[in-house]
Amino acid sequence: MTADERLAALQKMQRAVDDFYRTAAGIGNHPFIEFAGLMHEYINACRLAHEQGIDFSECNRHSGLTLPLHPVMSDYLNEKLECIFSGSKVLDTVAVHVD
Repeated sequence: MTADERLAALQKMQRAVDDFYRTAAGIGNHPFIEFAGLMHEYINACRLAHEQGIDFSECNRHSGLTLPLHPVMSDYLNEKLECIFSGSKVLDTVAVHVD
């Protein structure tokens, strides 16, 4: 994606998460609502990548490119995953430190 396409994608992604949260909250299943937190943190990581000139749409396991994460972001993601998956620590990777 170009820089402009990434900015547009970030806006659309945020709207999608906001819509998901409203719908999930109406369902009343707390672990399901936590997925909105995961998605929001993904958007935060994408914003960081974009600010560093990284095309976040290319950051995935298949390409080998990783999203920049502050260490606290990994902790937050683990908190959400532990809630959703009943105490299982799922994210056990070393975060890329961003200053």
